Amino acid sequence: MQPARKKLGNYIIIAFFLNVFAILSLGGVCILMVKDIVHNITELEDESSNVSRADDINNKTHEMIFAIHQAIINIDKYYLDYAINIVDDVENKVSLYKAEEESSTKPHNKEEVKILEQMLADFAGLRKEINSIHKTFSETGKLDKTSISKLERHASAIQNQAVKLNKIHFEIINVLVHESHNKMYFILLLYLVSALVGILASVVGYIILTRNTVFPIKNLAFATQKVADGDLSIRVQTKSATEIGALYDSFNVMTERLEKHEKQREEFKLELERQVRERTSELRAANESLRKAQVDLIRMEKIATLGQIATTVNHEIKTPLNSLYMNLQLLTKKINKSELQDDAAKDGMLAVTAIIDSEIVRINEILEEFVKYARFSSPVLKENDLNEVIRNVAQMINQNAEKSNVAIELSLDDNNGLSMIDAKKMTQAILNLCVNAIQAMPDGGRLFIGTHQTKQYIITTIADTGTGISKEDLEKIFDPFFTKKEKGLGFGLSIVQRIIEDQKGWISCFSELGEFTIFEIVLPTLDLNHKQLQQEG
Repeated sequence: MQPARKKLGNYIIIAFFLNVFAILSLGGVCILMVKDIVHNITELEDESSNVSRADDINNKTHEMIFAIHQAIINIDKYYLDYAINIVDDVENKVSLYKAEEESSTKPHNKEEVKILEQMLADFAGLRKEINSIHKTFSETGKLDKTSISKLERHASAIQNQAVKLNKIHFEIINVLVHESHNKMYFILLLYLVSALVGILASVVGYIILTRNTVFPIKNLAFATQKVADGDLSIRVQTKSATEIGALYDSFNVMTERLEKHEKQREEFKLELERQVRERTSELRAANESLRKAQVDLIRMEKIATLGQIATTVNHEIKTPLNSLYMNLQLLTKKINKSELQDDAAKDGMLAVTAIIDSEIVRINEILEEFVKYARFSSPVLKENDLNEVIRNVAQMINQNAEKSNVAIELSLDDNNGLSMIDAKKMTQAILNLCVNAIQAMPDGGRLFIGTHQTKQYIITTIADTGTGISKEDLEKIFDPFFTKKEKGLGFGLSIVQRIIEDQKGWISCFSELGEFTIFEIVLPTLDLNHKQLQQEG
């Protein structure tokens, strides 16, 4: 497995530090803005204090003028003294105010200092006029109108200077308030922009995380479930160079190996099943061969026993039977030459000898057939045309078939090659089967004789539409002495089977009672026969 070229953890760390940097930057900007706002508030506090001072000066000036007016109205010196005290107090405050402004570095201080200096000059004039009025009043008990008029002008000038001073402060206050509002709006805007950027970043981050992590994990989970269900052909694809890509590569390698192992296991299973089938088939073939060999051995033992019995019977029965037959012939001649007067008695004696003669002949025929089966001669195998043998048999039985109202159908494969057979014995076997078929169709029917060749065998089929053979009898029809006919010893099909087997073939029978009977003779082709001879040789 190749390691991941790009680390997913690195992306997460970069995103984390970018987020922290953005938060710290935003917080720093906000702190600076708040600091400026706090500074403006301090400035506003100072300016408000200055406004209060100017108002106080203005109010004191009004109070001083009111005191002088009271002095004029009441012609009382006390009010003049009180006005002088007010002037002293306000003049001290203005001087202190002026000293503070001179020590300050604010840009508008020069203008304020200039106004305060003018205000102090007006206060000086005001004091001068008040002192003049006070002196005149002390000496004459009257108030100098000219000095009062000058005093009012100085008072009015002081009030105007106070208004100018407040105008400057109000302008500064307006600037500070406007500046604070702007910074507050900037902070609000910065908050909204950062919130929007944060939301967009979160959405983009969620989409990227989902596309590059969540969806690939879901796809991998789906593929894993498919593998668990047995589908090992599934593969997952991704362009990711992170740990997800490495995980996909590992999954594909795992499924590929699992599929390879599963394929090997399946091939091993098929091979094992094939070997089991082959061994089973070989065992069945061996068992069948053993069973057939056992049957053949038993049959050969029977034939050998029959041969011994035939030899004994031929010697022990046929010799006395021949002697009996010769004596019977002599007896018949003597009866014929006798001079018996009673012809009826003579005819009766000749009838008895005739019966004995026919029975001796029948016993002799039975013995001949029995000996013929027991001493079955070996076939003389030569290359012959099996189709020609069948055509000759068909010609032999044609007249008998017509009499029995049986139609013969030939279907011979002209592509059949020559066969290594004994033509005489094959003629005997096929003729026996055809005669039996005709006899099985007393009311007429169809007799089919056909041949066809496979790769290794030539198959001859003889089928009739006769009475059929029961299932119980099918197992016995090739046994010697088994017959359902009134006449016959039951050697016919046994002889047919021996003829076919002596020529390396086999015969089988299929029948349905009342419907049909089919005999199938299988003989090896000439090539297979040569191969068998070479193997045996």
